[in-house]
Amino acid sequence: MKRWIVGAMVAAALGLALLWAATEVEHSRKELPSLMPDGALLYLESKDFRALLKGWNDSPEKRTWLKGDDYQAFSRSRLFDRLSQAQAEFSAAAEISTDGNLLSSIAGTQSALGLYDIGNLEFVYVTRMDDSAVQATPLWQVRAKFEQRTEGSVQFFEHRDTQSNRTAVFAASQGWLIIGTREDLVAGVIDRIQGAATHSLSDEAWYADTITKAHAPVDDLRMVLNLDKIVPSPYFRSYWVQRNVTDMKQYRAALCDLHRSADTFREDRVLLRKPNLSAAATGDVRSLAALVPADAVFYSAQASPSPDHLLTELRENLLELKASQARASWFAAPPAAAPENAGSASMLEERIDVAPVIIAHADPFQPLRTLLTSAQPATLLEVYETRSPEDGVFVHMDRAMVVDSALPWDVNAMKAALTTALRPALTASQLGVGWETHSGAAGEIFALNGRVPLYLAARGDRLFLATNATLLDDLLSRAGKTAESRGITYAAVFQHSAREETNFRSVVDRLDRVGSSKSATVNVDNQEVGEPAGQAPPFFSGNVASLSSMFANVARESIEESDQGAQVTQTVIYQWQRP
Repeated sequence: MKRWIVGAMVAAALGLALLWAATEVEHSRKELPSLMPDGALLYLESKDFRALLKGWNDSPEKRTWLKGDDYQAFSRSRLFDRLSQAQAEFSAAAEISTDGNLLSSIAGTQSALGLYDIGNLEFVYVTRMDDSAVQATPLWQVRAKFEQRTEGSVQFFEHRDTQSNRTAVFAASQGWLIIGTREDLVAGVIDRIQGAATHSLSDEAWYADTITKAHAPVDDLRMVLNLDKIVPSPYFRSYWVQRNVTDMKQYRAALCDLHRSADTFREDRVLLRKPNLSAAATGDVRSLAALVPADAVFYSAQASPSPDHLLTELRENLLELKASQARASWFAAPPAAAPENAGSASMLEERIDVAPVIIAHADPFQPLRTLLTSAQPATLLEVYETRSPEDGVFVHMDRAMVVDSALPWDVNAMKAALTTALRPALTASQLGVGWETHSGAAGEIFALNGRVPLYLAARGDRLFLATNATLLDDLLSRAGKTAESRGITYAAVFQHSAREETNFRSVVDRLDRVGSSKSATVNVDNQEVGEPAGQAPPFFSGNVASLSSMFANVARESIEESDQGAQVTQTVIYQWQRP
């Protein structure tokens, strides 16, 4: 009995010792946001930056990208030139080459970077690294060329390139390597490591509010953005590839956490809205997404679509089956202003006391617009399928749309509205705009009797439209399926399979061949046609296709979004299919 009591006491003492040791280790780990000076626009943190960087450097995706047309196009861009110029200036300030080898040498485990100026790329970087590793870095080897400064009891090193006015600063303190582009930023980190400063990034309201919405602690990578300061920046408006600055203005901050496993990458995103802004969408789209056939290459389901947006999607995907051209207006200068009613010398004989004849042009889509508005659409589903050609020439893309509404659909009124919308572009009479009734396993459907492939069905408050009868039947056969409501206001899935990559190349190779100059290089039937040196690769068959090749091992990408009013949450999953 005594032995048992003694053994229990020893085990308890050992447990307390282990608990104390674990607590001490946890306290010794600094919270990186508390080391960062306040005022950052963007913050990045990784629990093991060295492993993250090694994974990218060793990946086949990096090797494929560097050899592909997408990288070649990027290397000709103005953004690449600006970044290359900044890299050269940093190299001059640091007295060493700031390349990938330097980055690998200064990559520690627990790491963070704060960006304080987008235009001048002013930042401070902090990483966990022992003294022997710090002393082996190229920066430490050239410290004799730097001027020595002191902050508290810690020495740091600074060098300024007079030509570019760039500054390189670094220091090592208590197992941390600190590198920055401003003396005050590096000194500020040193002060916080020594406990001399209290206010930091973690105390700022925008950062603290965003971090409270995180689903989990920092894993592979975390990014936090102060959108109140980033979005108004002219650099953001110039280089943000999404071109949705207007949409981004409603948010004040955002967070993105990356979690990696062997077969999936998952991003958990949170966007915080500015005060007094309400949700842009309500409802749930999961029941509508349950209709999608398993072989669909892409689908998106959206809650609360506006009637104008719904009409635009109908016109672009189903009704206006003709080629269109658009010019990026942000690259073109505005037209010169001209005084109104200025007239010219050739108009001296024209009478000005008679009102001009104005020919009224009726909008053929007005009945359809009115019908969509009165139906009060609640959710919209768009589905795309591809069919490989039997003759190896054309790839067919079938499209379908399903609309859930608050009120039942009037099939006859919809057929009449569609006929009115299509007639001006198809016929001067009634040829090809009549409707035929077909019966199938999924019930009654209607089809245009002309050359335009359009099929229609209605089931209560759910409207079905498609360019292919088989696709419409697949959707109708799943009409009874339901899914648990989780407040998902947007969902989309892209199947990036080997089949779809082949189909995409088959389509865009021929499109680029027709639309590009004779000297441009395109890949047609696996044969390259010459491209002069220095010419940008074709956008679809070169640039985009090479990006698709880079992500050849990504089998599927999905996104789910929940609009909760004060915040929007998104979950993006990349499903990998490793060879």
